[in-house]
Amino acid sequence: MKKILYVTDVLKLDVATLDFACYLCSLSHSKLIGIFLENLSNEFRPASLLQKTAMESGINVQTSNPVELKERCTAENIQIFKDGCERRGVTGIIHRDQGVPVDDVIMESRYADLLLIDAATSFSAQHEAVPTRFVMDVLADAECPVVVLPESFEGLNKVVFTYDGRSSSVFAIKQFTYLFPELKDHPVVVITVMEGKKPLPEERYKLKEWLHDHYTDVDFIVMDGNVKTSLLDSLLLRTKDFIVMGAYGRNAFSNMFTPSHATPVLKLVAQPVFIAHQ
Repeated sequence: MKKILYVTDVLKLDVATLDFACYLCSLSHSKLIGIFLENLSNEFRPASLLQKTAMESGINVQTSNPVELKERCTAENIQIFKDGCERRGVTGIIHRDQGVPVDDVIMESRYADLLLIDAATSFSAQHEAVPTRFVMDVLADAECPVVVLPESFEGLNKVVFTYDGRSSSVFAIKQFTYLFPELKDHPVVVITVMEGKKPLPEERYKLKEWLHDHYTDVDFIVMDGNVKTSLLDSLLLRTKDFIVMGAYGRNAFSNMFTPSHATPVLKLVAQPVFIAHQ
């Protein structure tokens, strides 16, 4: 892996998420591309909300002019990004994207290995639940795997693969493994919740065989019950783990994130979540 995207609103750069981004770059010897979204042509947020968002990032801007406010925030946050990358020994590159945020991010993802995004990133004039509509759209249409960033980062203990027997979950496991071969010696846990159609024994055996070719320490956990409840309960008990999930196609992906298990995971789990879809 060589190119990782770090997506942020120019008004609000979260230094805590930058820690994890730089960890992944150091791990994979990748450069970090800061995608600073300015949203100049499609801004619906009032000046008061723009100022509040900037202040949450630690930037006190007195002007109520949206263009001046964004220019000031852009300059300060780009400097924070550059300084943060330099301190951590990571090559940081800046892309200033001034068009429609979701379109800009999808285009950038076409030429990247991995995309990192905060689940709370929003360009709406109204308060939104997590994950926001912007993040949902990015997750559905991104043309590379996506990592939903953790609230904070204090090290990595285990990799947790969620497996339901579908090709989408296996695809996500393989994509993660190919992107992060450096994690081959980290403990791996495969969680399967048995509800409805169950993975065939032959398929479970083949997955175990494949995983043991790529990782040195693999454990399997099989649970009965409701997927959403059981999976969330299991993941909430974990700390410092990297969670891997999969789904494919925009329709299947949207369905996955509306009624089933991925939305509560992103809302309540503080760990990083890797998502890939075919």
